[in-house]
Amino acid sequence: MTLSNSQPNRRVLMAKYSTSGIFCLEGDWEKDLRHSATMRPVFDLLGCATHAPVRYIRRDIGTATEFEYYLNKWTQQRYRDYPILYLGFHGDPGVLYLGDRNNYIDLDWLEERLAGKCKGRVIHFGACGTMATHGTRLARFLKRTKALAVCGYRTDVDWMLTAAFEIILMGGMQMVTFSKPGMKSLQRRVRQEAGGLVKKLEFRMVVAC
Repeated sequence: MTLSNSQPNRRVLMAKYSTSGIFCLEGDWEKDLRHSATMRPVFDLLGCATHAPVRYIRRDIGTATEFEYYLNKWTQQRYRDYPILYLGFHGDPGVLYLGDRNNYIDLDWLEERLAGKCKGRVIHFGACGTMATHGTRLARFLKRTKALAVCGYRTDVDWMLTAAFEIILMGGMQMVTFSKPGMKSLQRRVRQEAGGLVKKLEFRMVVAC
C-alpha cells in the first residue's frame, strides 16, 4: 500500500520533507496486565509504509504524575524533532483515562501544562470519543497551547481499523510541512486516501486559525 501515487520520486519527497518523530504516551488497554496490547507495532510498520525510518519515543503511563513528567520532557528543545504527541488511552469527550474511571485527566489539565509550549507541534488523541468536544473548546486549547492542530476520534473505535487508519495518518504527517498550510494539506490527503475510515471512525482534525 502506498500513501499516494502522485509523488513520482520518493527520494526527492523525503529530501524535501524530513520525517517527524512521534512521542507516544500510552496507557493500559486491558485490565488484565498479562495482555500487552500496544501501538508499538504500528509505529514500527510506519518505516515500511513511508520508505523512511520514522523515529518514535514511547512510554507507559499509569498516573497523572508520570503523564506530567513526560509532557515536560516532550516540550524540551532536545525533542523538537518529535513534534507529534500521540496520546493512546481509553477516553470520553474531553477526557483520557489513565486506568479506571476514577483516574483520568481532561483538556483543562492538559491545556494548563502545555500552555504556550506546543509551537509547531501536533497532538493526536488516540482514544475513543475524546474529540467529541465543542469546537470552541478545542479552539481555545489550540490558542493557549500554540499547537498547530489536534486530532482524534468522536466515537468508540475498533482497534484494528484505528491501527490501519493511523498508519495512513502518521505516514501522511511525514509528507507535509508542520505549518498551517501543511496541516490543511494533511486533512485533504487523509480524506482522499482513507475517506471511508475517516467517516467510520468519526475522525476529526482541528487546525489552529
